[in-house]
Amino acid sequence: MPLFDLFKKSNKKEPGKEQNDRAAKPPTDNPLLSPEMQKKRYEAAMEFLKVFQEKMPLVGGKPHAGTVISIASRLAGTSLFRSIHRKDFDPGMVVLSEEVNNAYPELLNLFAFYCKQNGIDVMSKPLVQVIPDQNKPLMELDQIQAEYQDQYNEIMKKHGLDDLEGARAGMVLCSIVFHYHCIANKDIDPYVATGIVAMGVIEGAKTSPAPLKSNGAMPTSASSQNAQNSQVAELSRSIAENSTSGSGNRLVLGEGMMPMQEALSNGGKYILVNPGVLSKLKESNIDPFVVYETALRMEVESKIPRIDFVHANADELVQEWSGKPEEQAPLHVRQMLWLIANAEKFGYQQSGNSWILK
Repeated sequence: MPLFDLFKKSNKKEPGKEQNDRAAKPPTDNPLLSPEMQKKRYEAAMEFLKVFQEKMPLVGGKPHAGTVISIASRLAGTSLFRSIHRKDFDPGMVVLSEEVNNAYPELLNLFAFYCKQNGIDVMSKPLVQVIPDQNKPLMELDQIQAEYQDQYNEIMKKHGLDDLEGARAGMVLCSIVFHYHCIANKDIDPYVATGIVAMGVIEGAKTSPAPLKSNGAMPTSASSQNAQNSQVAELSRSIAENSTSGSGNRLVLGEGMMPMQEALSNGGKYILVNPGVLSKLKESNIDPFVVYETALRMEVESKIPRIDFVHANADELVQEWSGKPEEQAPLHVRQMLWLIANAEKFGYQQSGNSWILK
């Protein structure tokens, strides 16, 4: 049965519709989860799905789960990018902003809400950062945008959804393909799929897309170059600040996306640098740890009350890396080593895996 027909005919728990089961009910006065807006998002997602299934990437004659899920999440991220940035950037340029940092958790929580309505609490485990080879997306972001973004945008506009609501509709789409591949077909682990969603939204939201065909021609080379020069200068000054998200009276550190998972679940700030930024820094022979060190220094200088290192043992990591070149250590280990060497100068005292402001 085609994926679209499966959800049209037999999905009793349509994403975005309240259930009379154990799933949490959204506040009725919240416009984000209003029945009218949920209906628009769901209908737009289903219309795009009908188009999408005609040209899904196939492996062995079947849709490739990781790629399908990444397409949905990256399109959502691209819509979020357009909702925030109104000027032109060169396609593929990494563009950081505090607005994206603030909006991203909302989208991921919306996806989690839809999934929980269908019986899976995708936030009950840490986000998967390392995707198994068989599940890795087979299409790059620029390929996805070239193939799908124009139709996606047209359908969103047809249903009266602006770019931000188009991003939220993308979370409905993600939950639909998630249900198909994780529950109906069981061809990908749900927590791996959630990791793909999280990474796809981040990548799409922080990478400048090619212009939509409906928006006319590309900017001239002179204006494009000026925009690029200006943005590179701005990026070099603000990357550390814009890579720090969340809120609260503690900073959460750890490996990969674990700090974000912990902060979203229990409160706190976290440092999450776009993978594209890290790649570009390496290409320019710049140590990516400079970004993390700068962000970490900003937090201790602002006297954040505590810093928690999660899902690892600080003393064991110190022993493991003792006598080894520090620059070869993983980024989260280097953050912990920096704290051990410098936190006391800023008024912090180590207590197990935490550093408390005296």
